[in-house]
Amino acid sequence: MRLSSRIIGLCAAAVLPALAIQAWHEVALRESRIAGVEQEARRFALQSASEVARLLEGARGMLAAVGEAHLRNGTFPGCSEGLAALNGRMERYGSIGIADAEGNIICSSNGVGPPRNIADRAYFQAALATGQFQVGELVTSRDRPPFLPVALPIMEAGVPAIVAIASFDGSWLSANLVVSGALPPAGSVTVADRDGVIVARYPQAERFIGTRIPEAFRHLVHAPESGVIQAMSQDGTHRMLAYLPIDAPPLPGLYLSAGYGTEAAFAEIDRATQRAVLMILAGLVSALVAAWVFGRLALRDPVDRLLDAMRRWTAGDRGARTAATQGWEVGRLAAGFNAMADAVALREELLRQEEARLRAVLDQMPVAVVLAAIPSGRETYRNARARALLPPPADGDDPEPLAEPLRRAVAEGLATEGLELPLRRADGSETTLSVSAAPVAAAGGERMAVAAFLDIGARRHAERQQALLTAELRHRVKNALAVVQAVAAQTLSHSETLDQFRQAFSGRLTHLARAQDALFDSADGAVELSALLAATLAPFGEIVRWQGPSVPLPAKQTLAMALVLHEMATNAAKHGALRPGAGGGVSIQWRLAEDGFIELEWAEAAEHPVAHAVRRGFGGKLIDRCVAHDLRGQAEREMRREGLVWRLRFPRPGRPAAIDAEPIEMLG
Repeated sequence: MRLSSRIIGLCAAAVLPALAIQAWHEVALRESRIAGVEQEARRFALQSASEVARLLEGARGMLAAVGEAHLRNGTFPGCSEGLAALNGRMERYGSIGIADAEGNIICSSNGVGPPRNIADRAYFQAALATGQFQVGELVTSRDRPPFLPVALPIMEAGVPAIVAIASFDGSWLSANLVVSGALPPAGSVTVADRDGVIVARYPQAERFIGTRIPEAFRHLVHAPESGVIQAMSQDGTHRMLAYLPIDAPPLPGLYLSAGYGTEAAFAEIDRATQRAVLMILAGLVSALVAAWVFGRLALRDPVDRLLDAMRRWTAGDRGARTAATQGWEVGRLAAGFNAMADAVALREELLRQEEARLRAVLDQMPVAVVLAAIPSGRETYRNARARALLPPPADGDDPEPLAEPLRRAVAEGLATEGLELPLRRADGSETTLSVSAAPVAAAGGERMAVAAFLDIGARRHAERQQALLTAELRHRVKNALAVVQAVAAQTLSHSETLDQFRQAFSGRLTHLARAQDALFDSADGAVELSALLAATLAPFGEIVRWQGPSVPLPAKQTLAMALVLHEMATNAAKHGALRPGAGGGVSIQWRLAEDGFIELEWAEAAEHPVAHAVRRGFGGKLIDRCVAHDLRGQAEREMRREGLVWRLRFPRPGRPAAIDAEPIEMLG
């Protein structure tokens, strides 16, 4: 074989390993990135599914409240208007209604419009059959936007008495599928019903709502389990698609898929590969040209020196170079070798920079990441979040129980996903971690185990707070309804005419409503006594004055005090110092006694004498009962010449609990 051919072959053989290394490295990087994108797609799908499940749970709670209220009160005039007002404040719903067990619509936020009977609807039949909350199929019509119906049977004596129904606006649901800032590059979320009809989609909701999932992917709707596939979406974007079939939690009855754009995910890897291949090819071309020239014109000694330099470089001396001192031709060959060595050194530097960037990215992640070697179990890496969140390893191992998922991945090759474990921080506070661990194959055939720790303590706390607030709202509504029912019954029993009942009941109900408004406006469920006086006595202007220290009243005492103040003001306006022509006013003062009681005095003063009452009416009895039973105090009444004086003495209320106790007691 000619010398030039042998040298050219030698140069090619020297460069081919670099090409092979680059190709293997590219495959490893791409596989690792694919696994990461699949994991991101699964996480994004579960996050979106949790958001939809939260919206459905909110709908179920709303339907339960509406249905229970209707079951207790029955159908009454203005029921549809009430539901329409509720629907107006909740833009997510297209309509809210009540149907009897035969499917007849008896109350609807849409008024008298169709349909009047829904007995043939599958979701209505399923709700009656199972007695559970049901999600229907997408409904489209020419006179209203597409909507997703939901139904909840309201049970009485173990059987459905009525069915509360609502319809989700498809466009609103699409706009709220993704938490703000959570959509990955070129991402998408699709929700479909049991028939594969798309009920919500983000983005491009208006294009896809009401259409069917393509035939090629329709089998995923009823797949036996969730999974991840690569697919070309209908909008022409290639995505990594994670899907949750109909029967998969947390969305039984709905299919959800979440896509992660692959072009953006692999863009950086593709650019790095192109640069590396171009650099290696440039080095190869330079080396081949130099070898061809050297094979024609070089002498043996320069060749030996060059081969010696190549041997030293191959042995690990990356600084080995050959001097171009043997003539122009040998100088070009030496320059070709030096250029190749520089290109490889540059690639190695790029790899070191890539590793440094990867570590920087891991250190910025909110998830704690720990790596351990297999089979030794020795910890090899912790990112910044892991160093800050987790306790230091003891004797080379993480302390139990946090080490258990990682130990199983090392010793048994078993993966753990979403295991929740408690953690006590260094400052003594406690939180909850979601732990996932799995064995992985690293570069060079090395096996290791990776564990991820996500702090979900704040999320769990928020879920508990939301449940507590929901229970508090439900209890307050029950209390308010009980008060209204008792006031109506007692006012009716002491009214001689319907007009007299209407005037008395309307005034009491108005003041109860103001007290409820004050309760809902307060941040902690307590209302200042001075604020309650201002809301109750504001219509009388400056002839009513009050003064006293801060006294916060919980919900039960607020409603009772509102009724007491209303009865006092009503009596003064009819018979006392606030009546027309009396020329008087009312002074209200209260103080905190040393024994922990509150002493309040209502004193009327009129220029013209006030006639003494012959007997005490219902208002006086109501004041006595409210003070005795709800304020746990005493009420004294003194009739002076200038006007009536009320003295109330009751214990100072404590701070309100998360949920108030029983409803206000009324006259029997």
